[in-house]
Amino acid sequence: MSYHFGLLLGMLTGMLAGIVLVTILFKKKVLDMHFDERQELARGKAFQYGFLTLVVCLYAYGATELAVGHWCDVLAGVTICIALSMGVFAVTCICRDAYLSLREKPKQIITAFAILSAVNLGFGAMSLLDGTLTEDGVLTFRAVNPIAGVLTLFILIVYIVRNRLCRNGKDE
Repeated sequence: MSYHFGLLLGMLTGMLAGIVLVTILFKKKVLDMHFDERQELARGKAFQYGFLTLVVCLYAYGATELAVGHWCDVLAGVTICIALSMGVFAVTCICRDAYLSLREKPKQIITAFAILSAVNLGFGAMSLLDGTLTEDGVLTFRAVNPIAGVLTLFILIVYIVRNRLCRNGKDE
């Protein structure tokens, strides 16, 4: 019972930390969600692609559970599905220049994503090293951090590459 309470407390603490971080970013005007009409349309299309990806991934996760048996913790499986759909949303927005609003500062967002990636991948490395990432061949809930770390790192890389390509295109 105390083990499950600890898990719940850890999840709630993580969610609270995320809410506090987002609140601080809004107050410091790092996150300023004012998009023009073109960006709103692009974000709407990205949301559609992300939602469709989520539905397909959830069904694929369920199908793999039925076909091969229990291969991952439910929280890890759902997190994989969410991460894939968020990745589709983010990449679509980045490619259509609709990821950041007109007032957001890219350097601050890049820094935040770099920190999020490092922290989550660090926790993932700790779980891997202490052997708690899997138990009896089953991916555990401890995979949530490395999944989030890989997602934020992937978004960061796509954003940086897109910016470099756009900058090089303007220079020529």
